[in-house]
Amino acid sequence: LHRILSPLGDASYTRPEPVARCHPCTRLEVITEIEKWIKDCDDCPILWLNGPAGSGKSAISQTIAEHYAAQQQIAASFFFLRGTGQRSQLQHLIPTLAYQVSIFDPAAESVLVKTMNKEPNIDKQALYHQLVKLLIKPIQATEQELSKIIIIIDALDECDDKNAISEFIKALSTICNTSNDQLPFRLFLTSRVEQHIQEQFNCLIEQSVVKYLSLQNFHAGKDIELYLKSELSSLYGRKSIIMRHIPRPWPSKEQLQRLAGNAAGSFIIASTLVKFIENEKDHPDDNLKVALDMTDGLDPVYHQVITTAVQENKTLQNEQLHILDRVLAIIGIAENPLSVTGISVLLERRAFQIIQLLLGLQAILLIPEKDDEPVRLFHTSLRDYLCSKWRSEELCINMQQSHAMLAIRCLQLVVEYSKKDDKSKCEDIAIYACKYWLHHLNQSL
Repeated sequence: LHRILSPLGDASYTRPEPVARCHPCTRLEVITEIEKWIKDCDDCPILWLNGPAGSGKSAISQTIAEHYAAQQQIAASFFFLRGTGQRSQLQHLIPTLAYQVSIFDPAAESVLVKTMNKEPNIDKQALYHQLVKLLIKPIQATEQELSKIIIIIDALDECDDKNAISEFIKALSTICNTSNDQLPFRLFLTSRVEQHIQEQFNCLIEQSVVKYLSLQNFHAGKDIELYLKSELSSLYGRKSIIMRHIPRPWPSKEQLQRLAGNAAGSFIIASTLVKFIENEKDHPDDNLKVALDMTDGLDPVYHQVITTAVQENKTLQNEQLHILDRVLAIIGIAENPLSVTGISVLLERRAFQIIQLLLGLQAILLIPEKDDEPVRLFHTSLRDYLCSKWRSEELCINMQQSHAMLAIRCLQLVVEYSKKDDKSKCEDIAIYACKYWLHHLNQSL
């Protein structure tokens, strides 16, 4: 099954990269609503949770997944993530879920084995038939109650093919309106409110097939204030030597309320503000005072962090390292997240030099512990910021120039690596160069 289905190993709730979870004692109201839906067998089989970017949808999905996995109720999960290659492609969704279902229950595995023996190319069929044959029939074979089996699909809007997601929701609609193939499980979906998704869900909501929850109906201000108080109190304790002259409580109640107001209901803004205040290069109290004036979402945080890092980069004695703008360009436009080693090969620098450049961006980037692991965005909105002239202004990536640089460098690597043995190659960047040189060339033109 693993060989035929080729499931993604890094798309479920057990995925390896740092994941967001609900902070203790936060989001209790919305989690209670979700738990009520799971237990109520007469309710709609699908729940659609939506909200704006950074409102905590994935953290809620992760928290629900971990809670119910401990009770052996999570049959499968898939967390879409834009800009990560396969995890942003719909074609991997159903095979990955099906493989997880085969592990969940032996009866489901038996049905899947028989199905794949008869139809090994089922992944080429329409989404409706894939859903029925790879998920519905196997789960029906388990003969478990509807409320005992949960499948979670997070961030539908992060799929890079809007038409495919629309077709997926249409297939769900067809199934839910067909008496023979009703969903034998609870399906928990999350996304932003985007037109191509909203249009498909509207009919299902009217037909009482989908339960609709909007995070905008759940006020997050007190939860964000609680999160900020907990994180910054912990920071005060960790930095006790340099904080001993700052009186407690720190931050003050008024400052906490202002910070929470700056977050504007967005947990991603709140957590980015915490990372900014934690920045090692300046005193936390000085950073707090700057953060208190950041009132326009994440853009002021991005601008402050990147501008400071670029200015410091220009002061380095080694002029060969005045390339932070090119590092940011690669992070912003690469089709897959690249490792530190991969970025160093593209820019013809040493891995430790790339790490040195990235340290000033720790408030907005997840820097890996190992050089062969990918550098990840703290939030996908950073890519939008870097590629949008009206938002990032002088910090905006020169798209044409940067794609041309990557196209040329990828072609150089293809030629170089064709003459080398395997041991002298950086495997991930060799694969990237072969797969995406033409993409970058097209984009540059």
